Amino acid sequence: MAPSAARRVLVLALLAGCLALLPFLRDSLGEARWFLPAVLTAAAAFDLLTAVLLAVQFLGHGTSQRLLLACAFLGAGLLAVVHLLVAPGALTTGGVFAASSDQAPAWLWAIGHAGLPLGLAAALWGGPAVVRRRLAGPTARRTRALVWAFLVVFLGACALTAAVVALGDDLPTVVRHHRLSSFGVAIGPLVIGLDLVALVVVARRGRRSAIERRLLVVVACVLAGTALTLATLDRDTVGWYASMTLELVASALLLSLLLGELRRLGELGRVADAAAGAVDPLTGAKTRSSALVAAERLNAARAAGAPLGLALLDVDGLRAIGDAHGPLAADAVMAAVATRLRELLRDADVLGRAGDEGFLILLPDTDADGVTQAVDRAIAAIREQKVGTWAHDVRTTASAGIAMVGSGDDAVAVALVAADLALNQAKAHGRDQVVSPSRAQVVPLRRAGAGPRPG
Repeated sequence: MAPSAARRVLVLALLAGCLALLPFLRDSLGEARWFLPAVLTAAAAFDLLTAVLLAVQFLGHGTSQRLLLACAFLGAGLLAVVHLLVAPGALTTGGVFAASSDQAPAWLWAIGHAGLPLGLAAALWGGPAVVRRRLAGPTARRTRALVWAFLVVFLGACALTAAVVALGDDLPTVVRHHRLSSFGVAIGPLVIGLDLVALVVVARRGRRSAIERRLLVVVACVLAGTALTLATLDRDTVGWYASMTLELVASALLLSLLLGELRRLGELGRVADAAAGAVDPLTGAKTRSSALVAAERLNAARAAGAPLGLALLDVDGLRAIGDAHGPLAADAVMAAVATRLRELLRDADVLGRAGDEGFLILLPDTDADGVTQAVDRAIAAIREQKVGTWAHDVRTTASAGIAMVGSGDDAVAVALVAADLALNQAKAHGRDQVVSPSRAQVVPLRRAGAGPRPG
């Protein structure tokens, strides 16, 4: 069954299951004291672990989407912790905090069930284009951005907890005697409406990767749980147990996908290390065979629709430098260029050798514009700074060809051929430039002269 068809079946089965429960929603199943604390504890743990794994992906990939998703699940996990402390019957009979307030758990429930779907929908947007480009750049300070984002979410959760504890019974009444108050009648449909808006946004925008497609089921589970809770309100009923189970499923869905990707990457990594784990002793980059294995590994592990950029970069005039200053000078130039490239690339990018004069660069989760921008920056850095050799300081330039890895078993090989043709085109048009599929024509980065500048 195709993934899209499987998702439709899951959502329809979820809807059918909720409809089948309608006649039995208020039937009592008896009290299970362990159920509420167990579900809230598991949901908090799942959400927080999901946030950590998404944060690790953000540090590697540099996408604002991953950062916002991590923040959304961090907020959901912290709210689950607060709910566990506040809800009567969870840890203590009256709740650890706000023991005299019956409205605090209802308010936390409403905020959590509206906030997570809206946060996931906002994450698929990713923020303004300038922010997305800055976070995806090779020189972006992603650790600082992550710390600030998580700090804002944490302080927000603390402020919310303090407000709930301080207000107590002064909170507007949402539920009274297991029935919605007049204010609750307005709040309940509002939460469902916000969840429906988030579901539509996720369904329309979340199609590019496995994570985005999984979010559709997450939001559907939250929406169904919200509807069941509003329909029953009483604890220990069929509807209440079903809604809590859906909340737990929503917390575990994305985590299971991330753990599966992590395990698959670990297996591929062990295969890659065993097959070709060598490092070029001169430049510190991967050997050509190791870089090719890494390319196949990234292509196999990436989510459906996730971009993978590939660039071949050659140092211009390296043979002339060797003829003028000796082979050690040419080796020193290659080592210096490799160091400069590593400084500009992200941790998730791969730098490998691609012949005596060049390098192979892999940029996962980066579209053609992003790859072009990164390689442009690398070419400019090579041109603008002198390169120290064993006895001389020389200036050199570089040329590069870019291709995007498509789909299929031979996708990497096809992209390598395309990048090689683009590199040859850059050299034919005067060197010191980048040929990219995002450009309609060759755009020289330095129009005065061609080839390396004299030292």
